[in-house]
Amino acid sequence: MGLFRLFSKKKRPEQNEEESNPSLEPELDAVSWRHEKKKEQKKSAKLNTHTERMGYVKDNCEIIIESGRQIEEAKVEYTAVTSYLTDMQKIDMIPEDRKLNLEEAARKILNLTKERGKLQNKSSIISDRMYRLYESYEKQIPKELRAIRDAEEYQAVIQQDMKHLEKERIELDDEQEEIISKQAFLKGIAVVTSVIVIILFLLFSLLSNYSEANFTIPFLLTVLMGMGSALYIFLEARKNSGSIRLVQMKQNRQIMLMNKVKIKSVNNRNYLDYSYSKYMVNDYEQFNIAWEEYVRMKDEARRYQSNTELLEFFHDELVHELKKFGIVDSEIWIYQPSAILDNKEMVEVRHRLNVRRQKLRDRIDMNNQQKEDALTAIRQVMKNYPDCVSEAEKLLRRYRIEVEE
Repeated sequence: MGLFRLFSKKKRPEQNEEESNPSLEPELDAVSWRHEKKKEQKKSAKLNTHTERMGYVKDNCEIIIESGRQIEEAKVEYTAVTSYLTDMQKIDMIPEDRKLNLEEAARKILNLTKERGKLQNKSSIISDRMYRLYESYEKQIPKELRAIRDAEEYQAVIQQDMKHLEKERIELDDEQEEIISKQAFLKGIAVVTSVIVIILFLLFSLLSNYSEANFTIPFLLTVLMGMGSALYIFLEARKNSGSIRLVQMKQNRQIMLMNKVKIKSVNNRNYLDYSYSKYMVNDYEQFNIAWEEYVRMKDEARRYQSNTELLEFFHDELVHELKKFGIVDSEIWIYQPSAILDNKEMVEVRHRLNVRRQKLRDRIDMNNQQKEDALTAIRQVMKNYPDCVSEAEKLLRRYRIEVEE
């Protein structure tokens, strides 16, 4: 089932720290994601046009499809982990008097493995436990290396996108404030101009009553000044109104893009955290170095074939004994014979399995929540905008998504 990494010996202090810290991060990410999602729902984008609404529906359809894929992957892994835990219970229930051959085979494997390590007698940057872990995933690690490298590069791109979007948000907020200030300034000009025109009219009226001078031209100039000011204020106010609408459209687009990028970031981060925990590394560079070291050690191990046949014999013996007691994944225990002999080691392995299973449950729950939020968003659009229902239903059928109230 591709999960031989479950079983490994005692780790060094620095590895304990590496393994314990990542175990918390998926849960933190899930909580953080839900918190951010609630905030973004409160600050949801205004879907002013039909194109924006359909784009919003399409984005949520893609979220549903991606979340479903993530759930299926996690369920496969979850089933495998559960199977291993069941096997461990069966081993614990084997009577002591029927366990002698099994323990003898495990002891031989453990001793022969130690002997091979002494023959190699070379220091390495990876522990015995990491060696056995990589040995069990030997065929898939090259592919995983490329996937983790691509995921780290993708995470860097996502972070860059989020910085750009945040910068865009600040610029749009500043632009909006500037337009509002212009509107306030225009209002002030309108008030001042109105007061001046009224005062001039009153002044000219009084002067014309108490003198014989002709104030027709001053009156006309005052009227022209008022009309000119009014025209300027009208044109500028209309321009500002258009600018406000444009800024709001840009803000809506920025919010939708930020929501989409944040979801991608959470999913990608969860994948990386799980992979780091799985292979006991902190990043791709460390994983690549550890893998190259493992390959070197593996090549050296091929020179020591003197004990290989004997090891294979006891491997078969161990598998045979385990199958007699109904152990499904009996081959796994070839790489962890110490757990059969040492109850503390068995407890430690069980703890790691339970931690991994909890991470998988959190991953499934988070993606289920993503799906439900996306479905709710689609239902809300279809409810609020009846003109989009027909096209939205076509889009849902194309993605093979059912939306039930």
